[in-house]
Amino acid sequence: MKKINAKFTAAAAALMITAGTLAAPVSAAQTAQAADAMMSARSSREFEAQTMNSNYLLPDSDTYYITEADISWMDDNELMLARNEFYARRGRKFATKSIQDYFNRQGWYTGTINPDDFTSEMFNRYEQANVDFIVAYEKKRKEFRAQRKKERKPKIAQEYSNPTAEKYVPEYGEIVDLYGDAIRDEWVEDDYAVSGLNEMASEIVKPGDLGYIYMDLDDDGSEELLIGPTDPQMYGEGAVFEIYMMEDGLPVEIASSDENCIYYICEDKTIRREAIQDDGNWEISYFDLNGGDLACKEMLVMDESLNKEEPWFVVNDAEDLAVIGGDSLDGEDVLDAAEDYEAISYEDASNIRAGYVGMSIDFIPYSE
Repeated sequence: MKKINAKFTAAAAALMITAGTLAAPVSAAQTAQAADAMMSARSSREFEAQTMNSNYLLPDSDTYYITEADISWMDDNELMLARNEFYARRGRKFATKSIQDYFNRQGWYTGTINPDDFTSEMFNRYEQANVDFIVAYEKKRKEFRAQRKKERKPKIAQEYSNPTAEKYVPEYGEIVDLYGDAIRDEWVEDDYAVSGLNEMASEIVKPGDLGYIYMDLDDDGSEELLIGPTDPQMYGEGAVFEIYMMEDGLPVEIASSDENCIYYICEDKTIRREAIQDDGNWEISYFDLNGGDLACKEMLVMDESLNKEEPWFVVNDAEDLAVIGGDSLDGEDVLDAAEDYEAISYEDASNIRAGYVGMSIDFIPYSE
């Protein structure tokens, strides 16, 4: 797979800083081969750990807005270091010895400014926004963990009290079994493509990191099949690789993620699509599943070529939204899809994002 355009992993975060919402496609950690192959989040983390003395955790992040794609692979300690990396770039010293020792080991670091003398005015607009975003992301991650911990016990108790509860829908059985064979037999990307499975699943290393779940997304009494990563830190909370629904007795694919376009399930069952275009523009579309189709109800667009300071736009006119379907748009088509799109502020864009929080999905993992 080719590397996702770096501009997407940069600009989307400005929409999420205020609310601290989660979402986005890939890890920011890259190797020299990343232009041709997207590494798994876990491999990315190992690579960063091996090269910390010469690499930034967030390279060039003083020139763009980061997004969850850049930091979702990080553990809590790495998030803390990445946040402080912005201060270290500007020459700030650190009162905490472990943090100071870490940056002292970085070949690029020169500490000259005492902590009490450092002010936010020393940051440029990207740096300040990115620091705010990481702080919000850390808070949101803690909230999600607390909520999942709170909900997990009653779910487990309910499953044990009903041991005959169905976890296997026969109509989707062939797809579920095929993914199981693929992950256990370590298929390569081409094998997934030939078999009609989602190629992003080839990035999964351990069987337990891939899972499936049945969920009635449109509340019509019939469950849809979702395939996705069991670890929300890989692509963000609510990320799914594929969504299937039953149509005339047969399973039909209605959404499929790829290296430039990731689908997420939100807490209200809205289907969110985050897509990057080759020219660096991106679109975030929000869909309801309606009669077998993805009906777009709102779309956000980021295009710095139109307005570098306030590059966010919204499409919410019904006629304009009608032309936005399940397939991600390409290049300028993102904007051409809507005759009138409304320029909005950073705060307004953040508020829209805050209304669509990724769902914590308890995928049924494939066993070893």
